[in-house]
Amino acid sequence: MQSQVIVALDGSTEAEAILPHALFIALQTQSVLTLLRVIMPPDEPGYGAQYIPDDWYAGEVSWTKNYLAGLATRLQGQGARVHIQHVEGTFAGAAINSYAEQHAGVQLIALATHGRSAGGRLLLGSVAGDVLASAPTSLLLLHPPKDRQLPPGPITQASYQTIVVPLDGMVGSERVLQQATRLALASHASVLLVADPPPPLLEQQVRAQEEMKEADFLADQAEQVRSSTGLTVQTAFTEGGPEAFIKRLQGQYRQHLLIVTLRQQAEHKVMSFLHQSNVPVLFVAL
Repeated sequence: MQSQVIVALDGSTEAEAILPHALFIALQTQSVLTLLRVIMPPDEPGYGAQYIPDDWYAGEVSWTKNYLAGLATRLQGQGARVHIQHVEGTFAGAAINSYAEQHAGVQLIALATHGRSAGGRLLLGSVAGDVLASAPTSLLLLHPPKDRQLPPGPITQASYQTIVVPLDGMVGSERVLQQATRLALASHASVLLVADPPPPLLEQQVRAQEEMKEADFLADQAEQVRSSTGLTVQTAFTEGGPEAFIKRLQGQYRQHLLIVTLRQQAEHKVMSFLHQSNVPVLFVAL
């Protein structure tokens, strides 16, 4: 069965910012890149207003096909296999997840956390949370820089200098590390394993013992990755909280890929800085 990477688009330049990152993963996993746009069904009551032309639905379908075909042409120059698809849905998040559920080969859904086109087309940002909450597969999110557009011409795959992996011994850490390692090898990147320090309210001696345990855990994981892959692996604590830590990293490197587990705990930890940075976040499905 052919694997797919779905890219949810709404016609805005902000939503298109996810494309280089999705292209990278599609090429590395030899997956078809499916460009997906959700449009309102033809019998949607909201379109009964007099100022909406009778042929609005045909026009919307035609515009969507032309728009997605144009992006597909720009992506195919990189050797990607690209498929374009539109689906009907009143709620975009539910429509995106439904499409993924109906296609067993879907291994990733990629989308920007917000995007609005000048014509008021369907927002993706308003549904990113819905997709994350019930996505049947891994999810790649990006909060794109405001008003930044992809350069004209062929769309090239993203590159990464450092793959950042938050670890806390949670179930699924092994799978996250495996995914991070594959991506790091493919992009010739280093790996940074990070963990939150013990709570500051702990008694000083207890806190020191817990910090030593976490440091040993990170060091052990790092050595396993180094010995099995030859990758450069570093470890760190997220002093100052996730947001401050990511800002410091952005001052050292140009691009990062954060890899976390698709679970409630990881969601809260990562969402706290997702909207404060332009770092792509890959939520790995368990």
